[in-house]
Parts: sequence; C-alpha cells; structure tokens
Amino acid sequence: MKILFKLLLITLLSIQPLMAWGNTGHRIVGKVAEQYITKNAELQIKRILGHSDLSRVSTWADEIKSDPNWKHAWDWHFCTIPDNENYISGKYTGDAIEKMNDFIATLKNKKSSKEEKQIALKFMIHLVGDLHQPLHVGRKNDKGGNDIKIKWFGEETNLHSIWDTKLIQHQNLSYTEYTDYLLLDIDYSDIRKWQGHSTMDYIRESKALRTQCYDFSGNSLKWEYFYKNKDLLELRLVQGGIRLSGELNRIFK
Repeated sequence: MKILFKLLLITLLSIQPLMAWGNTGHRIVGKVAEQYITKNAELQIKRILGHSDLSRVSTWADEIKSDPNWKHAWDWHFCTIPDNENYISGKYTGDAIEKMNDFIATLKNKKSSKEEKQIALKFMIHLVGDLHQPLHVGRKNDKGGNDIKIKWFGEETNLHSIWDTKLIQHQNLSYTEYTDYLLLDIDYSDIRKWQGHSTMDYIRESKALRTQCYDFSGNSLKWEYFYKNKDLLELRLVQGGIRLSGELNRIFK
C-alpha cells in the first residue's frame, strides 16, 4: 500500500503543470465573469455555493488534484486535438469537453442534489478558463507543451508553464488589479457575441491560436516572446470570463 501511495503521489505531482492559468489567471476569469452574470444567475449561484464569488472557487478543481479521491479527474482539464484533425470524442487523451457537457447537464437538472451542483459548478467555472489557455487544447506528441523544455528569463521551465503562469506573473499584478486593467478597454460590442459562443467555439479557437504559442526560436525566452504574446494572453483571459458568464446565464435563466 505504501508503494502504491508513493506511485500515486508521483503521478499527481507530475500532472501539476496542467493547472491552466495558475491561480491568478483562473481568478481573473472568475472575476470578469462576475461582472456580466445576470441577477437571476447570481441568485441561483448563491443558493448553490452560499455566495456568488466565482473567483473564490475558480481554483478548487486544481486544489483537489492532491486528494486521492479525485485521482480519476486528472484528465478532465484538457483535450487533445492533432494539428490536422477535428475533435473526436474518446480518440485522444483529455475529457474536458465531455465533462463540460456533463456539468452543464447536472446544473440544469432539477433532480441533481445540491452537492452534485456544487461540484459541477466549481468544475465548470474552472474548465472554461482551462480551455481558453491554448495549450490545454494540446498536441499529443508534446503533452500540450509540457515536454518542450526552455528557459524563461533564465529560469528552467517548459512552454506549458509559461502560458499557465509565467506570462501572467510577469505583469506583477493581483487578480483584482489585472481584472480592472483588462476591463478598462473592453469593447461592449464583443460581450454579447462572446456570451453566445459554445464550448466548441473556444476549443476551435484555442487549437488555432496555439500555433502562435510555438512561434519562437532558440530555448531562451524573454521580452520579445512576452510582448509578442501579451495581447493574446489578455484576450483569452477576458474571453474566458465573458464566455463563462454566458454559460452561467444560459444555465440559470
């Protein structure tokens, strides 16, 4: 049993790089969504969670990765789509799309228990953020950039981690500061459009946008890569929040 537990611990630790956006990024997505949910959605969310602070629960699905009771959920955070293919359910690793559909159905089902809805809501809030990080709609051959070892301002890391955390941390802002900054220039004509998009819309976007993530030379990334990708990073954070609000508004009509 001790050997089994050690192997499980090693497995759990090895998948930590799949924590898309990191805590700050997920909280930004949640905070943006809070600004655009309807009053009815806010009320029903409060009935399920006891509050309506989406940023507060946005990281829960990553936090439980260290709990052996949730070891079965390690591949719910991503999907894999090769460059020249469309998504085919069950063909490749990663169940994020199927789980999104399951969680939405649970939240709409009047017979679901409060506990079931709590889990579904917390996971759904998290997964919308995950799937807006382009490398969470990944290439199988490099595990969504995890196998691409590079340096970030001299620090040993990998491409996936740069998109999960390093680009965001480089701004040196709290999630509330970053959210306020991002919403200063929000184009209100985009809000309704983005809120109407489906899960597959932003899956296809992430698959197309990941090409830009791989556009670099050498193995040491610094300012050039940061400035080249800053706008894309911030677009995906805002879109994640707006689309999360759209999903919640549809669920809680």
